[in-house]
Amino acid sequence: MTTRPEIDVSKYPYLQNNYAPVLEEYSFDEGEGGLRVEGEIPEALVGAFMRNGPNIAWQPNHYVYPADGDGMVHAVYFKDGRVHYRNRWVRTEGFKVEEKLGRSCYGSVGKIYMPDEETLAAGGPPSPLKNLANTNIVYHGDKLMALWEVGNAYELNSDLSTVGEWDYDGAIKPGDGLTAHPKICGRTGQLVTCTQRWDAPFYTLRIMDKSGKQILEKPIDMPDRAVMHDLQICGDYVVIFYPPAFTNLEAGMTGGDPFIWNGDDNTRICAIPRDGGEPIWFEKSTFFSWHFTNGFQSGDKLYVDYVWMATPPFGLDPNSGRESQLRNMHRMTLNLKTGEVTDEKLGPTYCEFGRADDRLCGLQYQYGFAAASDAESFEGPNHGYNGVIRYNMDNGDSQFWDYGEGTSAGEPVHVPNPNSEKEEDGFLMAYVTHPEEGSFISIMSAGDLQRGPLAKVFIPSRVPNGFHANWMQGLTL
Repeated sequence: MTTRPEIDVSKYPYLQNNYAPVLEEYSFDEGEGGLRVEGEIPEALVGAFMRNGPNIAWQPNHYVYPADGDGMVHAVYFKDGRVHYRNRWVRTEGFKVEEKLGRSCYGSVGKIYMPDEETLAAGGPPSPLKNLANTNIVYHGDKLMALWEVGNAYELNSDLSTVGEWDYDGAIKPGDGLTAHPKICGRTGQLVTCTQRWDAPFYTLRIMDKSGKQILEKPIDMPDRAVMHDLQICGDYVVIFYPPAFTNLEAGMTGGDPFIWNGDDNTRICAIPRDGGEPIWFEKSTFFSWHFTNGFQSGDKLYVDYVWMATPPFGLDPNSGRESQLRNMHRMTLNLKTGEVTDEKLGPTYCEFGRADDRLCGLQYQYGFAAASDAESFEGPNHGYNGVIRYNMDNGDSQFWDYGEGTSAGEPVHVPNPNSEKEEDGFLMAYVTHPEEGSFISIMSAGDLQRGPLAKVFIPSRVPNGFHANWMQGLTL
């Protein structure tokens, strides 16, 4: 267990309540003083449920959510009906030098500056932004990887100890910003990913085979370096959104706003053939999106399911903590022959972190899931998620489960039942923090949310709000 000095979080909106960091690393087995199981864990579950997220280790010089905070992975391992929990920081090069000096050495996206001489002399990366490795955690090609938006992946061991940076055997060059949102194709097992650079306005689509070897590198010319957070496989294509949202590192380093939102411009959509062919561009009225849910192809049409927003949070003020924009599940249809774009809202519920059965990534599917809120209004700067919603993507019907007032529910991940190919026979896992019950993993039936949790795995320590989670089938200690 590693203990850190106390941190004053009082002046940062996104370090309040369950956004506040935990300052210790724990390991808990099931039993007295450790994990407590309520209900029955499905015996078919063998693997690990892991979630990454920002968790500062030292007093920050500044803090802007969701762009700041050292990566910390929380993991619950399942085997033989038993469970084990541990949380560990991702020990990046920037993290290690801060640990050596006992202080924060780098700035924030909202307050960018170059590291000082002491930091550089101690071996700190000579960059104004350190690789936080705080956004996602994926398992592909026998590698467990913590991902950020603007740097290499960090490889971890199954016990969450850090191995080091991973550049796909040199395929990812210095300065390439590897996306935190790759997709693993349900048909081929290929990992579809991308990179963007600060010094060049182009987007590079990359495809890795099942073993993690790069088999495609396709640069796509762009007018400028837009904020393109996610991508989606749709059959034989990869779809990305090109919103009028841009970064300005130079302005950020001189006290200006590092984000630009040109809200009067349309959002463009790009469909890139997975065989390396030329992209097809579409356009529709302005919107923004952080995350896709899934997508598929049917003939000449691409169906793209995503969470819609009118503007990004940084279109307001990156230092405000305000994130109250409406977010809804949408289905967009792109006609590859005519160029027509249609877009339909599937429901009025405020939601985010859309997910589906990963076995059907890029393929036709029926059910989409998301963290959701049924609150009509809220107090404070941050909008939380007190529940989970399941959409029938064929007809728009939905089921909502409320974990309770004041609850913080994380991204819901579909965990397949290894004994069935049906989506509805799988399970739904999420990290949840309840104001009275504390932190737990919720395990629900993917086919019937109204049954409520089949099991809860209670964790003695708090699990802060975080970002993306995944089920690592068969990965155990």
